Amino acid sequence: MLRICQCIRQLFIRCLNIFKYTRVENAEKGYQMESVSRDIESNMNAELSKYEQNLYLGAHEDSFIQNPETKIEEFENKANFQDCEQINEEETIRQFIDDIPHISFSQTEFIKEIGERAVMAFTSVIDKMEGFELLEEEQDFNFWIKYIETPEKFQIGIMKYTYTLNTSIDSYIEFMRDLQLQKQMDNSIDAFEMHYEDINLQINYLRYKKIMFMDPRDFLYIKYTDRKGDDCIEISKSVNVDHFQPQELSTKQCTRALLLLSGNQIKQIEENKIMITTYSECNMKLKLKPVMTKQASKNEIKKMVKRYRDHFHQ
Repeated sequence: MLRICQCIRQLFIRCLNIFKYTRVENAEKGYQMESVSRDIESNMNAELSKYEQNLYLGAHEDSFIQNPETKIEEFENKANFQDCEQINEEETIRQFIDDIPHISFSQTEFIKEIGERAVMAFTSVIDKMEGFELLEEEQDFNFWIKYIETPEKFQIGIMKYTYTLNTSIDSYIEFMRDLQLQKQMDNSIDAFEMHYEDINLQINYLRYKKIMFMDPRDFLYIKYTDRKGDDCIEISKSVNVDHFQPQELSTKQCTRALLLLSGNQIKQIEENKIMITTYSECNMKLKLKPVMTKQASKNEIKKMVKRYRDHFHQ
C-alpha cells in the first residue's frame, strides 16, 4: 500500500516538471500557455500538498490496520495499568481502615499523620453508595446502612447519614469539643474523657452503658479536625495505647469496640445553617443479624440529631 502511494507521488512530480519546462514558439500563444501552465502548476502543487498530508495520515491508519492486535494490546495495557492503580489505592485505603494503629501519647506527629491519612480515606469513601440500603429519606435527614461480616462473624455496620443544623461551623466544633456537655445530653454515655488535646487533635475515651441488646462498650480513639474555609472534616479512629487506664473506672465488664473510621463533612450552606454528612464504620463486636439492628441504629441516630437540634433551638 505504501509503495503504491509513493508511485502516485512521483507521477504528480513528473507532471509538474512537464508543465514547468514546456515552451511555445508563438509569443502570444506562449504567454497564454505559460499562464495556463502556472495555474495548473499551482493547482497541482496544492493537490500534491493535500495528497502528502493524506498519505501521512493514511500511513498511521495503515499501521493500525496492519497491526490491530498490537494497538489494541497497547490500549488494553494502559487501561489495565490504570485499573491496577485504582485497585491498589482502594486496597491501601481498606487496609488503613481495618488497621488499629499502636501509639503513645507523646507521638504527636505520628498521631497527626494518622489523622491526615484518615481524612484521605474518608474523602475516598464518603460518596460511594454501592451496597447501601436507604432506610429513611426526608428533606433534612437521610440515612443509609450496609453490613460486612468479619472472619469472627462480627457484623460491622457502615452508616451514612445527612442532616442540617441551624448554626455555624465554629459553634458546632465548639459544641462537639465539650465532652461533659455531650455526656449530659446523652443518658447512654457512662464516661467521656479527653486524654490529650492540641489545636486540631484530641485523644478521647468514650464508654457506653448497656443499651438494649448490647452490653457496655468503650472506645479509645483520636479525633482530628481539618478546617478549610467554609468546609470542615472531623475524623475519628480507634487506637491502641499500652497500659491505658480511664480516669473513671467502670464497675462492670466492658468490651473494647473499634471505631474503624468515622467522619463528619461539615459545609456552611447558609449564614446560620450547616449540612453534615457522616460516614461511620464501627465494629461493636456484635454477632446479631443486620435485620435485628439496622432499624435500631437508625433510630439512635435520629435521637442524636434531635438532641443536637434542640441544643441549637432548631
